Amino acid sequence: MYNRRFKSILLSGLAITTFGAGAAQAAGASGTVAGTQVNNTASVTYTVGGNAGSANSNQSSFLVDKKVNLTVAEVGGQATQTSLGATNQVTTFTVTNNTNSIQDFRLIADQQNLSIPIIGVDNFDVTNERVFVDSNGNGVYDAGVDTKTYIDELAPDATVTVFIVADIPNTPGNNFAIVSLTAVAADGGTSGSLGADLVATPLTQVDDPTKVDIVFADGVSYGDLARNGQNRAGDAYQISGTTLNVLKTATLISDPVDGIIAPKAIPGAIVQYCMRVSNAGPNTATSLNLTDALPANMTYVPGSIVVGTAGVGGANCILLGTSEDDDATGADETDLYGGSWDGTTVRAMMPQVTTLVPMAVQFQATVN
Repeated sequence: MYNRRFKSILLSGLAITTFGAGAAQAAGASGTVAGTQVNNTASVTYTVGGNAGSANSNQSSFLVDKKVNLTVAEVGGQATQTSLGATNQVTTFTVTNNTNSIQDFRLIADQQNLSIPIIGVDNFDVTNERVFVDSNGNGVYDAGVDTKTYIDELAPDATVTVFIVADIPNTPGNNFAIVSLTAVAADGGTSGSLGADLVATPLTQVDDPTKVDIVFADGVSYGDLARNGQNRAGDAYQISGTTLNVLKTATLISDPVDGIIAPKAIPGAIVQYCMRVSNAGPNTATSLNLTDALPANMTYVPGSIVVGTAGVGGANCILLGTSEDDDATGADETDLYGGSWDGTTVRAMMPQVTTLVPMAVQFQATVN
């Protein structure tokens, strides 16, 4: 009768080789490289009738599948400050390849039509929107140098900078445009050309140990669904200046012959000047100082300066305001508005002009 006793079962360890090559592959944060062949054998030793023996199992092998993941992130944490009519304005992002293989990434620059509360209120669109990859790794957009429009052969765990470049329309009134960058995972392996978008292996398909399946593992991002092989981040352009318009009118109030009935601009006639200040936006203008030098052949009417919110113009220059004396001191200078006459020039001060409320200054002068 045979006395068979298994002394031990020894695993020979994992023999890891690259599919199609014989080099071992290190696993980074993204994990073991896709396509790596994992081999495993077992051995057994035993005795039969006092005689030692051993046996080896067959080799069990499988290929590591591709776990597709990536991260798109905005750089800087705030909107890019710009101005009306500016060209080649830059917002900056990074794209990180969290996939366990070298990947290309197709890049999509977009702009949003909806306001995003955590970013801002979108109220204008940029023009000539383009996307470029930082070719020299300096983190700064270099026109004519950074010309590639897709990410080529990005290694696992590597990060590259990407720029959205756009022009700002010269249209006053709005100040915030939200843009976004989407990176879509594509086939790598061929330098100098963009691979096709990756397609995930169907969830119901059983794993084939001889093939590299594709599993989308990306999470939810800004306006983007999970597990779709892409990632997205938002940024914005903010116009930091404003545009003021000043409209000056001269209205005859009376003349010494006809009084207030159809007055004419004859010597002795009183003319009311009105300076209406409106703000085309996008931002509020503050600390306004308006000056108006009295023209020749006119004499200033003392105490005629009024400053306040604008009326419809002409004789109705001021809707709601305060009368100012002719000096720059006194109780009248402690309210919101100020005004003075220095013998040649009328001066007025206003704390602010918003896009919604125009302001005005009026004074009178007599024709010499």
